[in-house]
Amino acid sequence: MNRKTVLAFTFLFFSFPFYCAGGESRISEVVAHTAGAGTEGAIISWHNPTIYEDNGELPANLRATLETRLYFSLDRARWTPFALVPNGGESWSGLLPVAQGVPGYYALTSTIPGSDLTDPFDEVTATIGNFQDTFVVFGDGAGTNFSSEPVIIAHTWPAGHAATRGFLKWDLSSLPADARVLNASLRLYYVDPEGEGGDNTYMVSVAKVAGVNVDIGQATGNSPDNIVSWTGGADGGAKNLAPVETAVAVGKNRGWVVWNVTNMVQEWVEAPWTNQGMAIDPDPAASEGSNRHFASREHPDPKLHPELVITYRRYPHDSTQQELSSLPAPLPLAEQGNPADTFTVEIGKYEDTFVNLGVNSVVNYFADPLIRTYTWKENNVANRGFIRWELSGLPTDITVKNATLWLYYVAEENGGGDNTYTVNVSSVTGVSPDLEFATWNRYDGISAWPGGQNGGAEAVSPAAASSTSGKTQRWVSWDVTGMVAEWVAGPGMDFVMVIDADTSASADSNRFFASGEYPDPGLRPQLLITYTKNR
Repeated sequence: MNRKTVLAFTFLFFSFPFYCAGGESRISEVVAHTAGAGTEGAIISWHNPTIYEDNGELPANLRATLETRLYFSLDRARWTPFALVPNGGESWSGLLPVAQGVPGYYALTSTIPGSDLTDPFDEVTATIGNFQDTFVVFGDGAGTNFSSEPVIIAHTWPAGHAATRGFLKWDLSSLPADARVLNASLRLYYVDPEGEGGDNTYMVSVAKVAGVNVDIGQATGNSPDNIVSWTGGADGGAKNLAPVETAVAVGKNRGWVVWNVTNMVQEWVEAPWTNQGMAIDPDPAASEGSNRHFASREHPDPKLHPELVITYRRYPHDSTQQELSSLPAPLPLAEQGNPADTFTVEIGKYEDTFVNLGVNSVVNYFADPLIRTYTWKENNVANRGFIRWELSGLPTDITVKNATLWLYYVAEENGGGDNTYTVNVSSVTGVSPDLEFATWNRYDGISAWPGGQNGGAEAVSPAAASSTSGKTQRWVSWDVTGMVAEWVAGPGMDFVMVIDADTSASADSNRFFASGEYPDPGLRPQLLITYTKNR
């Protein structure tokens, strides 16, 4: 991607109802304001940055070219774009993509326009499920292992001294060796303090373990494995920590705390044998007795267990394979109640077109910026779209948990006809269309569709999903989990979707969606697949 990021993800966390007029979130130079809620829409405004991430000054002539993308999320782990503001704009208005009353989270990025944002490589977000955790204690209890405790404790005693230290060890063997980590976040849930928790803010840091391989099930304040001593003696591993990678000030509100551990995880992916665990360190400057307790893997509520969420891309490159003997053994198979790793992949490579009834039945629309669905005459399909997805990047032997198709409704013709319009998504059966040459009459520019010149009607399977849209131009989604699961399970399947017009609509009713050739890459089709690897 030949773009230089001006500002990395700037998270603007808001949840409905959206009464945030005058409120703001400051990160670096960005100041974002929100106003409005409900059916009338909302306004989000901000000040564009004037510096790069590396603090270099952004030339004035480039500031007017900045493109800002807005994203939404339901879980703060997977982010979906919903709007683009070009040419240095500093505000957006419209209906928000998350319904009123549903918790929603928003973010924005600013970039300098350069090359096309799309690329042929899948972007994957993985939530690591196989891990172990513990904490160690200094002084009384220094010889005890606490890996079965429901919490990871960060505690200062006496003032200015660590009394405990937490450790987590993540099995990253399910990640591909060529992964390029875009972001990695450690998420711990602050559940309880001891007493009142002491100081109102408490700085908790995260660092890599170095020079010793921690055995989580045996580690104590005296030893990393109950056999040898820590490098610095009975110091709970203080001298076995790399420099602090990230630190977060934790207040007294219970909830998720997030640390950016991107560099640490990238190093582990590139050199797996260096993955000896991460340390959760208490605040060395805090008052005596100050502490924070985070839910561990053994906490009774699994929704609060630690998470390591990694977003990465896979780039083809030449690399020297490491000798098998240099790789660490993976962690034991996840114990009961410990979930498998979960991956969400945004498919990066696809092609699309639509076919047209009537005088244009011999025309191919492979290069068209739209996927058109059109009803003519009433109750009759006149335009039908097709999308073929390249799924070869998915690993074998997986279980598809969820798959969602997202298309952006960008235009219509003559007002679009009916106020509501239902578009079905199906798969193609019995024939493998060549989308670069397909027309209403012929599936590959040469051979007629099954049943004749019918736009593929007899090659369309029963609808896998339906979605009804009004006349507000926005993202439309279809749950295509069953379809994608069949594709993945069936060798030799042709991964072609049909985007079908409304057969119950009035004449001239229509909805047009952005295609892979649409000039704004942020509005092009998306297929998001969440899966786990079978053990």
